[in-house]
Amino acid sequence: MARAPRAVELDVTDVPGEALLALAVCAPLVGAGVVARSTGLGARRVDAARTLAWIAAASAVGALVAVAVGGPFALRVARVPALGTVGLLADRLTVTLLVLVAGVGATVQSYSLRYLRGSPNLERLVGATSAVVCAMGVVCAAATFGEMVVAWVAAGATFAVAMGARRDLPGVRRSTRRTIAFLATGDAALVVALVLVTDRVGPVDLGRAGGLQFAASSLGALATPVAVLVVVAALARCAQIPFGGWLPGTVSAPTPVSALLHAGIVNGGGVLLIRLGVLASGSGLAMALALASAGAGAVVAALAVPRKPDVKGALVMSTMSQMGFMVAECAVGAYLAAAVHLLGHAMYKATLFLGSGSQVPRRGQAPHRPDRTWPAAGRLLVAVLATAAAASAFWVIPGAHADRAAVVLLVFAAITVVTAAWAWSARAPRALRVGVVSLAAVVVASAAYGLVVAVAGAWLAPALPRAGGGSPAIWWLLAVAAAGGAAPRALGSARARRWSTAVLTDIGRAPVEAVAGSR
Repeated sequence: MARAPRAVELDVTDVPGEALLALAVCAPLVGAGVVARSTGLGARRVDAARTLAWIAAASAVGALVAVAVGGPFALRVARVPALGTVGLLADRLTVTLLVLVAGVGATVQSYSLRYLRGSPNLERLVGATSAVVCAMGVVCAAATFGEMVVAWVAAGATFAVAMGARRDLPGVRRSTRRTIAFLATGDAALVVALVLVTDRVGPVDLGRAGGLQFAASSLGALATPVAVLVVVAALARCAQIPFGGWLPGTVSAPTPVSALLHAGIVNGGGVLLIRLGVLASGSGLAMALALASAGAGAVVAALAVPRKPDVKGALVMSTMSQMGFMVAECAVGAYLAAAVHLLGHAMYKATLFLGSGSQVPRRGQAPHRPDRTWPAAGRLLVAVLATAAAASAFWVIPGAHADRAAVVLLVFAAITVVTAAWAWSARAPRALRVGVVSLAAVVVASAAYGLVVAVAGAWLAPALPRAGGGSPAIWWLLAVAAAGGAAPRALGSARARRWSTAVLTDIGRAPVEAVAGSR
């Protein structure tokens, strides 16, 4: 066994920060235990679990403030054979991910109590949600590789419990079994990677300076197999080719479960690749596999979005496409762009899922179409001004453009702004006074968005890994974007549209009765 480098411990003097960090992870676990009790008033138990979820979210924010004020710190609990000295790490990346996971989890629980009050197995769903949040919190902040893998498997298992909580709904049983099969495949790959690393190097402490780099350099001939196994685990959790069959079936479960996906489940592959970037990015084969699979998945899922007849089905395919692009960002070493993408998409898409019912047209309600809209030249002007505002605000923040992924982050922000501005101008009234005021609002909002993205980038950049030697050139992302733009044109003929509609509509199709019975 190779000899590990001397440990360089993080600052552990911030006792209030350590307490907040522990509470952010443990409060949901307590909530799961409270709900799991076989006696007592069910309504009070689920209310207590919701309260504990919000305590966890508030504690995660407190831990983030502690890191911002005092710098990184660690909470070490105990030494476990084969895992090392387990505990939690608090740096800019881990606490930000904790805020995301705990915040989405608390929101989902509050929504569940209103949406499913009186429904059978509500307690099971709330308890499983709490367990998912706890497990993903450990994945985000684990101090050792072994601890992370154990929590990763637990997160997948508890999500399957949440998905199957309403087994009385049509299609849920079948979709849950399919989800378990796909997630278990990826989990098995990560477990094998852990066994190989532990056998060759010993327990890997993620809090040691250079610990992960030492493990990667000590694997020798096993470096590539381990990197490939980590990539397979990430692709399976992110529902990328060839593991995408499980995600569309989740529409059969209640809507809160679909939103819970964004508390580190479907975007967990990004968390894994970012935290283990040093271990995975040294292999050119692994990174090429990630780029090819995720790039193809992003393009195919994007083509399927407009062909899905149901709201949740379209949102799921959009999620698959976004997760594919996020994994592709990790593959080329653009970890900063991937991290910001992960955070923004999770909050945005969880909100869309929770509000998916409002997107269904009511009987007799016609979609709103303004009588006179902006001409194409005016819409182009809006897009240009919005992009300029976002880019200018981005470059104001020092440190946001110090990373190699800064250009990707800037382009990503510009594309988002252009898309939003173009969509707004397609619906905005043409009246001059209203149009000028609205245009000013769009420009201000675009500048604010660019500022937020820049601040997030400057905050996260110091805690992110650097691209390994196996990462392809960052410009390969342009190939993915170009393929996404060219694919709809390639399917422009009537014959190609008929064929593609039939094929893309059936991608990952859930059981027929599941869509009709989903809530």
